[in-house]
Amino acid sequence: MLKFNILNSKETKHVLEKISNQYGLDIDKNELDYIFIQNNDNRLYVVSRGLGTIDFEKLRIDNIGVYFGELYTDKIRLSIEGAQIIGPYAKKNIVELDHDQMIEWIKGNDVLFEDCGKDFVIVQYKNPQTGKYDILGCGKYKDGRLMNYVSKSRKLVVVNE
Repeated sequence: MLKFNILNSKETKHVLEKISNQYGLDIDKNELDYIFIQNNDNRLYVVSRGLGTIDFEKLRIDNIGVYFGELYTDKIRLSIEGAQIIGPYAKKNIVELDHDQMIEWIKGNDVLFEDCGKDFVIVQYKNPQTGKYDILGCGKYKDGRLMNYVSKSRKLVVVNE
C-alpha cells in the first residue's frame, strides 16, 4: 500500500492556484512542470514528469521526490527547496534580509523584522559579491519576528563570515 498520493490534474491545479495566489506567480507561464505527491501528513513532494510512467504499486517505497512544502487549508509553507523552485517566479510575499539577519537565519534562529504580513514569505538575501539573490527558505511573521522553519538537522552551527 502506498503511503503517498500522486495528485491528479485537478488536485495539481488546486495546488498551483494556491501557489499563484500566495506568491504572485502566473501559472500559465511558470516552469512548474512537476508531478506533485502528497503524503499522509499533508507534505508535498515534487518529481519529474518522467517518473509518471512508473507503477509505484509494484515498488516498496515510503516516499519519493524532493520535499516541496506543507499544504494547509488555504496556504502552502514552502521548504527551502520549494522556496528555491518558486522564488525566481514569485512577485509577492518576498522579504530580503540584511547580512546580520541572514547569518541569524541560516543558524536557524528567528529574525527580528518589521511587519511583513500574515502570509508565509520567501526569505532571500542579496549576495554583494554576485549581486544575485540567494533564496534561504520560507518564514512567517509573528509578533515582531520572522519565524524560521528550518529543521534542526539543516541549521548551521558555525558560520564563517
